[in-house]
Amino acid sequence: MHVIVVGGGKVGINLSRELLAFGYSVSIVERDAEKCERIATMMNALVINGDGTDHSILESAGTGQADFMVAVTGRDEDNFVACQLAKITFKVHITMARVNDPRNEPVFNKLGVDFSYTTTFIVSKMILETIKCRYCGFPFVIPEFLSDKSKFEIIRLVLKPTSPSIGKSFAEINIPTGSLAIAVYRNEAIQIPFGDMKLTDNDIVYLISDKKHLESIRGMFLGKEKSY
Repeated sequence: MHVIVVGGGKVGINLSRELLAFGYSVSIVERDAEKCERIATMMNALVINGDGTDHSILESAGTGQADFMVAVTGRDEDNFVACQLAKITFKVHITMARVNDPRNEPVFNKLGVDFSYTTTFIVSKMILETIKCRYCGFPFVIPEFLSDKSKFEIIRLVLKPTSPSIGKSFAEINIPTGSLAIAVYRNEAIQIPFGDMKLTDNDIVYLISDKKHLESIRGMFLGKEKSY
């Protein structure tokens, strides 16, 4: 899968490094020429020096063949425009944006950016959830799943009409030991999965799984399809 990362700052560099480690193909678009040179010596990614809101620059980065657009510059306007161009002009399936000013997040969501991330909100939410979970018997769940040291991962699977799991129940799919279905998003509502629940087209299934089972679980639910 190919990912376009607009923004070669700390967030963009760290994200690109992680994506490459997981086997993704990455193109990085950055305005600053010196940053581009430095990034090019750091990792095996296509690095484009230019404006991520420029159609020709995005085209040269391979946006037309991209599966994801991730815009993480320090300017909300640039992140929004990059995502809009990717979605409307290049037909990129999933767009994601860093939102620096929390007041802008509703605009991103309303105008079609698939996922928006506000650093202020994420950090405060993580701290709040850690405090709330301190005595609940399942402490520090969010930091643990975000840690590279965790043996588990939370995955999101979008079911399509051709998915082999359509019409089957969770009991019939026989999810491997060390994995657990935790939620199903259906008809704009979260549902708690149970053994006899039949899966339908457009269901979004969330699971916690031991990382060694990720590929087999994707095969059970999606076959050879992509997970988004």
